[in-house]
Amino acid sequence: MELNRECLLHFSGLIPLLTIPWLGTTWLIFTVLVALHRFRERVWQLYCQREGLAKYLAIGMVSAYFTEVLAIIDNLDKPPAERALLHPNPLTDLYLALAYYLPFVLYWGLAAKRYNYSWREVFLIGGATGILMEQSGAVFLSMNPFAWLYVLIVYGSYKALPVLAAEGCLKKKKRRELGAWKKLALGLLVEFTAFISAGALLWLFRVIA
Repeated sequence: MELNRECLLHFSGLIPLLTIPWLGTTWLIFTVLVALHRFRERVWQLYCQREGLAKYLAIGMVSAYFTEVLAIIDNLDKPPAERALLHPNPLTDLYLALAYYLPFVLYWGLAAKRYNYSWREVFLIGGATGILMEQSGAVFLSMNPFAWLYVLIVYGSYKALPVLAAEGCLKKKKRRELGAWKKLALGLLVEFTAFISAGALLWLFRVIA
């Protein structure tokens, strides 16, 4: 059964590739997550040779920026006022992306290092709360289940990817065991704190700019 689930996951990574003409490129980050899962043993070997927070943050921010670049590509053919980005100008958007994504990558990294979160749990919690945050709640209020699923996959993938890359090492560490409900509560706190921190950093980055 576990093997069947794994095969299903790996085949599902092809869906974003096949739907680019209709759904765009942003959710290709899910394909990257699935590919990493397929070769996770090799990735764990490389990661564990020299693990650390800096390495985790580097992987997490590459994942986040890859997602943002794909989002920019999907929005280039829209008028500036209609672009669902941090800023309609692509270069400014990439500058602000550091402020937005860093808290989510950092806080989830600290949580996964201390508590027994799996990449799947980060995917689900991070993706589900992303539905509430995307476009300041407009996606959630759209009451469009397809849009919810799309955002869940995108947000969940970029947040879970560094956790998956580090999971081989994390499993060897002494981490505090949490039950499902405590994990959910802490995960929501991580998301809320990261969202507030991202908002504060975005304000600061805009002032500096």
